[in-house]
Amino acid sequence: MSKLCILTDSTAQFTRSNYPGQDLVRVIPFNLEPDTQKEARHSAPFVSRPHLRPPGPQEFLSCFTQLSQEFDNLLVITLSAALSPASAHAQEAAARYNDHTSIQVVDSQTTAIGLGLLVQEAAAAALRGDSFQAIEQQVRSTIPRIYQLFCIPELTYLAASGYILTSQALVGEMMGLLPIFAMEEGRLTPMEKVRTQRHLFESFQEFMEEFEDPCHIALMRGAGSNPLRTRPLRTYVQENFPRTPFSEHPLGPHTAAMFGPQSIGLVIMENG
Repeated sequence: MSKLCILTDSTAQFTRSNYPGQDLVRVIPFNLEPDTQKEARHSAPFVSRPHLRPPGPQEFLSCFTQLSQEFDNLLVITLSAALSPASAHAQEAAARYNDHTSIQVVDSQTTAIGLGLLVQEAAAAALRGDSFQAIEQQVRSTIPRIYQLFCIPELTYLAASGYILTSQALVGEMMGLLPIFAMEEGRLTPMEKVRTQRHLFESFQEFMEEFEDPCHIALMRGAGSNPLRTRPLRTYVQENFPRTPFSEHPLGPHTAAMFGPQSIGLVIMENG
């Protein structure tokens, strides 16, 4: 029987440290490095902030070649193509690859816990022995069932990554508001602005009211958020979704590099 590997990138965060099929998952790393070019081009708000460098086509190609020694099929699931060129680099490498392993590249249209949930589903299916085509189809059909909100108070991180204008970021931070973005088709879409963390969690609760029976809810906390203040949100989930697993996670370093270390994220995965 052909052996399948799921390759993801290091922006993925997983809800469990030991999940079914974990042995079939490999991670290609992003590099966190000082962005000296941005430091030279921009003023103080951008200095010393880490730059997230995705693996290039050659790095993906080398990874494919190495994995082909062990696996016959390779499903590559990357973070959203709207957030990084990693997906395009993987596609380019797959087009250049000419060995025996079959490769499919999927743009997850998400990142962090959302990406991790997709990989976990694919790994569990691979462990069950599902076919390569069935697992790819399952991943693609799951993508529209993953919803994410991000509160990003440090808008200059988004400006440094080219998502918004520098002037917008500086004005937004001076106002001291907490902007909330929804991840829609892989892109950050402004949703609303709130004044306090209490109002933020109220917005999260209103968003959760749109779901009847999600299969997982996760909260990602940045360095600037007080874990004790998440208790009302935990209580809300336990009372309204008693059958739904709820997990809390520190914001991963790669997500922090993209959105700022004080960001807070909510992830909801619907049942299929």
